[in-house]
Amino acid sequence: METKLIKIGNSFGIRIPKSLIQQYDLSNNIEIDPTENGILIKSKKKAREGWKEQLTSAIQNGNQPDDELLEGFSDAETDKEWQW
Repeated sequence: METKLIKIGNSFGIRIPKSLIQQYDLSNNIEIDPTENGILIKSKKKAREGWKEQLTSAIQNGNQPDDELLEGFSDAETDKEWQW
């Protein structure tokens, strides 16, 4: 696919066809990563997006979180102290 750079003030932009925007689920917030072969444009993900699903999947596959790593993060008493 070929397109051209478009002058926008002191910067440049590109037009991305609607079909590619839909195919790659792009939104207004994107990330641009320089690579060895060019520029990678991808949707910006929210922090920790998908972590819950990955943890659930890992537990279903027999992997359990280390109690030592989770120790001190939260317990019933600590949760009572916080006002959410």
